[in-house]
Amino acid sequence: MKRPFALYWLSFFLLFLAFGGLYGGIAMLLDPSGGSLDMAGILPLLPVSSFVLPGLFLLLVMGLTPLALVYALLSRPKWDGLARLLGRNGRYWAWNATLLLSLTLAIWLMVQGWLIGFQWPIQYVTAVNALLILLLALTPGVRRHYAYAVRKQQDK
Repeated sequence: MKRPFALYWLSFFLLFLAFGGLYGGIAMLLDPSGGSLDMAGILPLLPVSSFVLPGLFLLLVMGLTPLALVYALLSRPKWDGLARLLGRNGRYWAWNATLLLSLTLAIWLMVQGWLIGFQWPIQYVTAVNALLILLLALTPGVRRHYAYAVRKQQDK
């Protein structure tokens, strides 16, 4: 089945998120004070003593997860554990994980807004990116594409 055009845009925005997550996560882990990102001043507003935990979150959830999702969405590997966990609604597991990632980003941004305010441009960019990921994943062509993948695998 031919890939829908929206899937390429979805992959682009997932990659955009991944590179931002990798950059921010690595920077926070290399300098847990936040000085290298000019964020040391907001550390007292957070319930953590350093940027190690936020850095790990950025690296794993916003960096590596979107990379894995792009790979999975484009190549459809058969990862049975993830399929059992995330593939119960008749759609390919990576499509479900993409929706879950966009929800996670929305929650991450709400917590940020509550703790430190919503004042940096990257927060707005991330919010728009999360919305675009969600909308592109929900386009009819992408939804059909991943429903078809599950039916085809079940027929084998």
